[in-house]
Amino acid sequence: MNFKKLLSDKKLLVKLSIIVASIVVLLILIHIFSHLGTNKRVFIFPVSGSTKTQKEVRYLSSKPVQGKIHYYVDELVLGPSFYRGRALFTPGTHVEYCFLRDDSLYVGLSGEAALQQNGAVSLEEAAGLFKKNIKKNFAGIKNIELFIEGNYISY
Repeated sequence: MNFKKLLSDKKLLVKLSIIVASIVVLLILIHIFSHLGTNKRVFIFPVSGSTKTQKEVRYLSSKPVQGKIHYYVDELVLGPSFYRGRALFTPGTHVEYCFLRDDSLYVGLSGEAALQQNGAVSLEEAAGLFKKNIKKNFAGIKNIELFIEGNYISY
């Protein structure tokens, strides 16, 4: 059979077009339904062995128990999931408190955050990226007050 002859057959061309269109629609629906009930959040982490940063997209629950901002901060402190990504704070750091008052966010981290060990970036860089991530994902937050073991970090 000749390929040109097959393409010239109108019925076959219509059937083929319908199949391709159906597959495209099915893939779009799968994508939409797989992210239902989630919020797309962007994380920016430093790359190991470089001065560059890399974005990571995660789909977080739209109705977390602890609240959207606290959930995001928990994920941010947890660190990156991509290869060569560096955590902002020492692994084991956890969020002691996180609350929003007016347009200011207050975040308290555990003492491990001050250690900056196991590949974590400097405290100054960590605080800067921490604030950048929060402001990028939550536009209503104007000020971010970061505390480690109850001590204010002013970067």
